[in-house]
Amino acid sequence: MQRNYVLLSTIMITILLSSCSKEISFKPREINPDIDICTICNMSVAHIDHATEVILDNGEILTFDDIGCMIEYIESSEENNTAINKSYVRDIKSNEWIELQDAHFAYHQEFWTPMAYGVISFATKQQAESYIEEEKKGELLKYVDLFNHNWDGF
Repeated sequence: MQRNYVLLSTIMITILLSSCSKEISFKPREINPDIDICTICNMSVAHIDHATEVILDNGEILTFDDIGCMIEYIESSEENNTAINKSYVRDIKSNEWIELQDAHFAYHQEFWTPMAYGVISFATKQQAESYIEEEKKGELLKYVDLFNHNWDGF
C-alpha cells in the first residue's frame, strides 16, 4: 500500500512540475524602437527594417541594429560557447522575419545600413539580385559568405 502511495505521489509531482514549466518560444519578437538597443553597439534599434535578433537556448532574445553587429555576436558566442538556438534578419522589402541561414544578402560599402556595414537582407535570391541590378552596384552574399566577409567594409 505504501509503495503504491509513493508511486502515485511521484507521478502527481511529475505531472504538476511539467504542467508548470514555461515553454520557450524560439520565434522572433517585434522590435520596439523606444526601448530596444543593440547588444553589441548599444545604439537604439531605430530602423526596424535592418533589425536582427538572436534567440539563445534559454529563450533570451538579443536584438541588433545591423546584421554586422549580429554576426560579430555570433562569432564571439562560438568562442565563448554561448548556445544560440535561432537567428533572424528582416527582409528589407516586407520587414518579415527570416531565419538567417534562409536569407539572401546584397553587399556594397555604399549601401546604407545603421552601422554602415552595407549588408542588406532579402527573403529570396531574386530580390537580392534585383536590388543589386537596380542600384547598379553590389554583390550577392549567401549565409556562409557572412562568416568570411570583411566586416570592416573597405
